Amino acid sequence: MAERRPFREVKLQWLRLLSCDANINDNAKCVALYIVTAHVNGHTGKAWPSYKTIAEATGKSVKSIQRAIRDLEIGGWLGVQRGNGVGHNTEYRPTDASIIKASQLREKTDKSVPLNHAEGGQICPERRSDVSGKGGQICPPNLEKEINKKPNGREARAKAVAGRAVPVVNVPVSHGHMIREWNAWLARKSLPDLVRFNLNSASPGTGWYRLPGRWPPEDGSEKEQDCLSYFLSRLPAIAHQTASQTAYRQAA
Repeated sequence: MAERRPFREVKLQWLRLLSCDANINDNAKCVALYIVTAHVNGHTGKAWPSYKTIAEATGKSVKSIQRAIRDLEIGGWLGVQRGNGVGHNTEYRPTDASIIKASQLREKTDKSVPLNHAEGGQICPERRSDVSGKGGQICPPNLEKEINKKPNGREARAKAVAGRAVPVVNVPVSHGHMIREWNAWLARKSLPDLVRFNLNSASPGTGWYRLPGRWPPEDGSEKEQDCLSYFLSRLPAIAHQTASQTAYRQAA
């Protein structure tokens, strides 16, 4: 025989058994559901709502509530201790017999799937997302993707130095020796010259260029990486400008 548990631990099982009792009509089940869920004290297992309170909450008449309470009492679901005046409301509590039945159902439910399958119960398969022996999904290689995947040295260098701010200075266009040094440095890095980068602040031949320094950096220095980042980040703008000009010429 199962141990009698506190009603608060078997409330759902109690309501489940009550809902399956063919000898109790729907009116009585509705009243019991309201009393148990809205008024029964979790520690004492008792409730004291008046007939009027139950009737207003369930939308039924007081006489219907009285008949329902009587049916639940006769059916062995509620123990009723009627009050004897104002300040002494009728007391309702689930009967010991009904709580023991609910405790038995709770114990049966708890034992249906034990943690250790060696002691009986259900054996749940390990969660897997594939049918391979090693686990995980096995996808065949995408040959087309591998063929089209070509390394891009410029993008790799740009990512390596991205995220670091590069200070710029204004180098006058009239300082031809500086401009020539920068164009020579860009040529060694396989990059376009300054005119293609469109860094001058005025029309070609006047104003100044906004550059990451007055002179090109030394090879292998940290500044060289900053300068590469500065120019590589501007390559997409050159490509877009070239494409636009080509489209314009084709349209003309």
